[in-house]
Amino acid sequence: MTAVGSAVIAQLTAPGFLQSVQDKGAYLREQLLALSSEFGLGGERGEGLLRALVLNKDIGPQLVEEARDMQPQGLLLNSPRPNLLRFMPALNVTIEEIDQMIGMLRTLLKKLA
Repeated sequence: MTAVGSAVIAQLTAPGFLQSVQDKGAYLREQLLALSSEFGLGGERGEGLLRALVLNKDIGPQLVEEARDMQPQGLLLNSPRPNLLRFMPALNVTIEEIDQMIGMLRTLLKKLA
């Protein structure tokens, strides 16, 4: 167990890691704001990589269900309220993965929003 803890601490304190997390959080924010503007949604909120998209109607549960069944691998979303989608990507998420998620979410919003 000590080896695992040491490995996690080493990763978290590696030069540039926390700055990278902050940069990706800012990027996710920008992308969610763009979606919000594109679909006339209620904006976004949150801090760092823990973010939420405010929907203009109570379609969160439907988005979660549709996202889970997307091909080829689905998209894992959380809707803590009917008009809210929550995002909690791993700290090591890539820009490419954020872009893929935004693209999939855009497809869903075109269908349901």
